[in-house]
Amino acid sequence: MQQQVPTILLLCLIRAVAVAQPTDIPNAQPGKCYAKCLVHDKYETVTEQIMIRPESTEQIAIPPVLETVNGQYVAKESYTRLVLEAAVFDIVEEKIQVSPPGRKTNPAAYEAVQEDVLIKPATRTFAVTDAVFQTVQEPVEIEPAYMLLEVLPQRYESVLERIEVRPAGTRWIRKNSDRDCLGADPDDCFVWCLVEVPAQYQTIYKQESIGCEGEDPTDCVRYTPVAAKTTLKPVQRVKTPAGSTEQMEPAEYQTLTRWVLKPGVAEPAGGGPGEFVTVRKKVLKKPATIREEGVPAEYKPIVQKVLKTQPALKTESLPPEYVTIIKRQLVRKGGFPEWREILCGEKMTGYTIRQIQEALKALGYYQGVADGTLNAHTKTALARFQQERDLPADGNVDFETLQALGIGM
Repeated sequence: MQQQVPTILLLCLIRAVAVAQPTDIPNAQPGKCYAKCLVHDKYETVTEQIMIRPESTEQIAIPPVLETVNGQYVAKESYTRLVLEAAVFDIVEEKIQVSPPGRKTNPAAYEAVQEDVLIKPATRTFAVTDAVFQTVQEPVEIEPAYMLLEVLPQRYESVLERIEVRPAGTRWIRKNSDRDCLGADPDDCFVWCLVEVPAQYQTIYKQESIGCEGEDPTDCVRYTPVAAKTTLKPVQRVKTPAGSTEQMEPAEYQTLTRWVLKPGVAEPAGGGPGEFVTVRKKVLKKPATIREEGVPAEYKPIVQKVLKTQPALKTESLPPEYVTIIKRQLVRKGGFPEWREILCGEKMTGYTIRQIQEALKALGYYQGVADGTLNAHTKTALARFQQERDLPADGNVDFETLQALGIGM
């Protein structure tokens, strides 16, 4: 019978390596350390309050409260009117030469011509029309719409429920092997068996609501709308809005007589400034525009009812009933992890741990001081890093984790 390989998985005892070496480590190399341990399932005991009857309520419908007030309604709607602002002109005077200086010495060299001088430019003007109204009969609210509430009674039934207090799982059990095992050490002759552990339950009775007595069992309040009340009132509405038309006023000219040289005649010498006339001109300073003005609405008094208090539900609560059960929750699943290369003891120095802390801190996992101590905060940060990077999330230092942190060994 072939001798079995000694199992050192329960406690990872170093002395077991001296008894017999593990043979299932792939690509094992001298000078490197490996680990493979049995990790038992870890549970924690918690208490939980299970509600066996929910909070019950007794509801009372409170009707709305209406109050009579002196209100207003729109008797004439707001509208826009157009205001015409006329063009503004500046009066300027301009001297225009009508006779050159040489005409005094040789009048025959010149001839008279008629010239039109612009004294007012063409301008744009507007004409506006007022809005036209018509009177119509429109409903005016004198009492608002509201909602009447009616509470429907709620019903319960007893329901049997099994509460899981310990989840189903598995457990590794160490058993003796074949009695013909020839190993010199008793630890050479045992096997590990994986057995199922069934879930454990506790039975309780719960009172569950089965709805109300209405057509819809999920709705325990019946809502009945009450329509608003109105009365007809004459209201002036805009039939035709205010409008405008545009037209152009022609330009104005003044005819002047000017003396100019006859064709082919040389300009005679002359002295003096010549003759000038002064012309009054209109210069456009601001063009005509139309400005819109909003005219507010006109109101008239009316007696109305307003909603002073909304309909509501007054609720009187009865506290729920609970039963306390004790549960065992699985915190960590046990088993046999794969063989992993780990740092040998002589290599787990303070410098190495400080490198790990600084790398975790740079990645936002570790907030403590990089003191070279493998403390609880460091292990917690390392485990969270491993879990998020899909690494063995146990907080131990293996070479795969070191490579992910960018630490070379």
